[in-house]
Amino acid sequence: MSNWLLFVFAAVFLVLIPLAPKLLRLRIRFLRWIHWEWAARLNEDHFQGWCWFLRVVFLLIAATLFYVGWAR
Repeated sequence: MSNWLLFVFAAVFLVLIPLAPKLLRLRIRFLRWIHWEWAARLNEDHFQGWCWFLRVVFLLIAATLFYVGWAR
């Protein structure tokens, strides 16, 4: 994979970090749409924790992609 493509993916993941709450709300809406009320309630009850988890995961993915792109 080209180095510039890794940097583009890393930049996309960095852009997704502030959008984590919106993505989680979209996930809750989808879970309600498929009538998984228990999963939607679980996500709502632990909303802040899930937001931080998504942000950390996005940051780790971006850092890994930057490292791999830089090391090549």
